[in-house]
Amino acid sequence: MEYLLGYMAFVFCFFLVGTLILFVLEKLIVFSFDQIKEFFYPSQKLIEEQINEIRNKAADFVHSKHRPWDYDDGFAEYLWICNELGKDRNYLKKPVNTPKPHKIHDHLI
Repeated sequence: MEYLLGYMAFVFCFFLVGTLILFVLEKLIVFSFDQIKEFFYPSQKLIEEQINEIRNKAADFVHSKHRPWDYDDGFAEYLWICNELGKDRNYLKKPVNTPKPHKIHDHLI
């Protein structure tokens, strides 16, 4: 019985260490790929108007939430939303020439 428990402990530790090594390798590969991609294809910088639009949308979103508790860290949430909206390039694109509905469907509008 002692041998079985020792073997099971060894197998568990072996799989645990192997999983951690694979996890770290995957994170390193993803990080290095992102760095290489950013080096060869740098993302375009946002203009001041776009930055102000993102800041205003984030501020409106944070202030529109109803929070019955005190001492809420709204500034951290504001920074998080600004960061997420800054990464999303499609957020800033306006719809161009949206088609109008067909005359048959006018009564539905």
